[in-house]
Amino acid sequence: MSKTDQQRRRFVGALNNMDAAWMRFLQDRDVLDINYSDLYTGLWLANQPVRKQEALQYMRHLSPQTAKKYLDKAISKGHLIEVVDPSDKRAKLIELESGFRQRLEQFLDHAIGLFDDALAT
Repeated sequence: MSKTDQQRRRFVGALNNMDAAWMRFLQDRDVLDINYSDLYTGLWLANQPVRKQEALQYMRHLSPQTAKKYLDKAISKGHLIEVVDPSDKRAKLIELESGFRQRLEQFLDHAIGLFDDALAT
């Protein structure tokens, strides 16, 4: 087997291990869909509360109506919170719940380690 094939196999192994870690991180089959990953990582990258419309756009593979259902479910699960927009008291902003953000960052650190280990040799 070539070195490239070995590296590919290690990468696929790391990817599978990351998927398993994602499932353990979420601990909820209702939110395993890749669109939640897009939502959570989009909010993490934003690093500040965003308007609902912007949060919906992170789930780029879903219709706006379906994305809203996903967003509402993530809020009901306690993964996200709504806060009042200081520039418009009638509007709501969305952000990661602080404990969930910490767990997400732990997951990201773990995933980085998996890929570092897999690609080190």
